Amino acid sequence: MAPVMDYLGHALDAIPKAALCAIAPFAAVASILLLVNLYTKWQYYQTLRQFTDGPTTSKQQLVESPQIPYTLPVLGNTLSFLAPKPGHYWNQLFSWHPRSTGICTLLLGGRKTHILMSYLFDPSTSRNGNPSPSAVQALFKAKSPSRDVFERELFRKVFQLPEDQIHNAEAGKHHEIEMNSKYLTNHERVNELTAEFSEVLEEVLDQDSQEIVQLEEIGLYQWLRNRMFTASTRALMGDELLRMYPAYCEDFFGFDSDLLSFFFQLPKFMMGEAFSRRRRLLDELERWSKKMHELSGGTPVDPEGPSWEPLLGSRLNRARQLDYKTRNLNTRTGAALDLGLTFGLSSNADPSILARVMKELREAEKTDGSLDIAVLVSQPLLQSLWTETLRLYTDVLVTRNLSEDLTLPLDEDGRRYVRLRKGDNVFAPSWLGHHDAAAWSSPGKPADSDFYAERFVVKDAKTGRESFSTAGTAGKFFPFGGGKTVCPGRIFAKQEGLGALAMVLLRFDFEVLGFVDAKKNPTKTFPGYARAFAGSGAVVPGGDVRVKIRKRAARQETS
Repeated sequence: MAPVMDYLGHALDAIPKAALCAIAPFAAVASILLLVNLYTKWQYYQTLRQFTDGPTTSKQQLVESPQIPYTLPVLGNTLSFLAPKPGHYWNQLFSWHPRSTGICTLLLGGRKTHILMSYLFDPSTSRNGNPSPSAVQALFKAKSPSRDVFERELFRKVFQLPEDQIHNAEAGKHHEIEMNSKYLTNHERVNELTAEFSEVLEEVLDQDSQEIVQLEEIGLYQWLRNRMFTASTRALMGDELLRMYPAYCEDFFGFDSDLLSFFFQLPKFMMGEAFSRRRRLLDELERWSKKMHELSGGTPVDPEGPSWEPLLGSRLNRARQLDYKTRNLNTRTGAALDLGLTFGLSSNADPSILARVMKELREAEKTDGSLDIAVLVSQPLLQSLWTETLRLYTDVLVTRNLSEDLTLPLDEDGRRYVRLRKGDNVFAPSWLGHHDAAAWSSPGKPADSDFYAERFVVKDAKTGRESFSTAGTAGKFFPFGGGKTVCPGRIFAKQEGLGALAMVLLRFDFEVLGFVDAKKNPTKTFPGYARAFAGSGAVVPGGDVRVKIRKRAARQETS
């Protein structure tokens, strides 16, 4: 041993002191990171023993959530969690972490965040073979957890609001809840908004019937996205916004993909154009708001007046603009909240299926060619198509912050509980419930990863009559969030989506020519998901479908 130590001593003496001084900080950092990694791994496996070595009796067991190991202090698991590919982080995590625990903990942006794994199934731990979404359902029902901390950080990190404006926004939050209830969940008012959306979309599609059909091919997704954004923006905000800011659509969808990068505070050098785009969005929305208030004589048209007017659009938007003044919000904060509203409302081929879809669409068509929205949104197959699209193409993180300790059940029979501490965050990721093979793959139905139009259609064995049902999906299907903060725009979103589908399919035929990837290079496969962080909301295709559009003959049926 002595000769070895002598050799190392001579080797170190041979290294110049300047080099040692240069290397020392890096060696120290590497040592610290190694120690952090080893400690968090030891801690993880110690905690995991509660689940693998726990009692098998019926006695209740209170467990601690396993902290997933990490290397970087403060950042913790943030960088790996922000893998820009939908589902990638969860697939990687559950390749080694047992999902049967029902919960795990991540360190995200310096804050401890518990992940509830909705709708679990593990024959080795489930006595009756029944999966359990108990923890997610309990979180939705709990009264003390709230989104307040998340929203405050959203205001501060994403929209860069000063503290006095954040205080004013929070103090008047009850006004926003009242407005949403009055204008977004009231069916009569939502129908007004849908009618305006349909009128604008009809105008846009009528123009396309003369122009777009002349083109040899278009990208179907981008064509539909831009037209629906135009129609929903004009229906909500009035005619002038897109005239003053024609690039709003492109900038908005860029911001949509940037949002979580701002929230988790990625360095500026990693975010390219994102900072410039955010500033441009807020500048243009503020400029539009000032101009519309000037043209309105300083006060928007009474929300209880006409259902829509060209300067500030819908009842909802006019009520919001008035509320900004009541809450002492400046025009910059108003621009941020207008951008947030757009984010909330804008953020989706079997021939036999097409024939049945067309049949349901015809049944919802009035004699004058307009749509009966009530009939449209109650059609079984159309509702199943809508719901299956939400299942596969939404990725939301239902977020709560704990104002007090909270105990949640982890299994259906109440044998195992977890206690979460005051100040922690809790995430219920929809992706885990929406893509759980055990929950969605069953005899006669395709795998959870496959789009299946009839997944939510139930046929009566005696009458053969079809109906729509989401029975048994509680705790595993929540595309619009859950509990007291469920998205108020969900009714309009459904009417908007199905209405657009009806208007497009009743006007046009589509001949599929092929597919392209995100860089518009030809590919033989249907586009997968675009790059996006976990919890990005609506997941969009990472490419497009090339189609030739033709006008559909009047009253033509598909066979």
